[in-house]
Amino acid sequence: MSSLTEKDRPIVQLLLNTGTCPRCILRFCCVGSQTLYRHPYKDLMKDLKEFLKKRQEKEDTVCFDVVDPPCKRIRLEHTEEGPDDVNHNGGLQQIPSFNNEDTAVENLAVKVCNVCLGVLQEFCEVDFVKKVCQKVNSADYQFTSFVFSMSLPPQLSVRERAAWLLVKQEMGNLGLSLAKDDIVQLKEAYKWIIHPQLSEELGVPADGKSLFEVSVVFAHPETDEEFLDSFFYFTVQSVFTRMAVIKALEKIKEEDFLK
Repeated sequence: MSSLTEKDRPIVQLLLNTGTCPRCILRFCCVGSQTLYRHPYKDLMKDLKEFLKKRQEKEDTVCFDVVDPPCKRIRLEHTEEGPDDVNHNGGLQQIPSFNNEDTAVENLAVKVCNVCLGVLQEFCEVDFVKKVCQKVNSADYQFTSFVFSMSLPPQLSVRERAAWLLVKQEMGNLGLSLAKDDIVQLKEAYKWIIHPQLSEELGVPADGKSLFEVSVVFAHPETDEEFLDSFFYFTVQSVFTRMAVIKALEKIKEEDFLK
């Protein structure tokens, strides 16, 4: 995956371990290639695995080059290890750690992303696009272009901030920084993926000035309660909007949010 660099490796591993989907990982690695986000989900997951695997293989090579020669002496001094515990050079058998990573990544492929809650997963697939277009076509409207809009549940803002602070902390350990504005926004990434599919299925181009709007409202009732604590921290209202939650989050200090 040429868009990712060496500094991105710990971030990729960190987010995969926490259950983040490939497209959200690209967002937090500040990858701005629209084409890359349109790659099939399984291909992106495979590419991330290969990206991490190459690093592991490089580390294993260094380990064998440096560690194996002294291990011959260790074998003579510690023969109690037994034949099953050593390799042909006398060193302890190594279990490739990326095997466990492969298993973990495979499991992540079927789980809902902990950041976007599936928006950049199943809701980018052809089946979902077809459902949206069937709904539009069933209304029998006449249009020559369309503008796409989307509404996200408020709790995504809480999850986005949590992921950003996690990545920011990791990058800080590496002597790097990550501003909130550097991250590719969820809506932007989604539109990169969905616009070409909608345009092809509807047979008309996407146009930001079009008078015909295709709107999708996302909801995730299972996690609706997540944003209440951060919201009530500063204000109480009868209607909880995404913008209100964002403003509330901006007032919370990073150290308080991480508690």
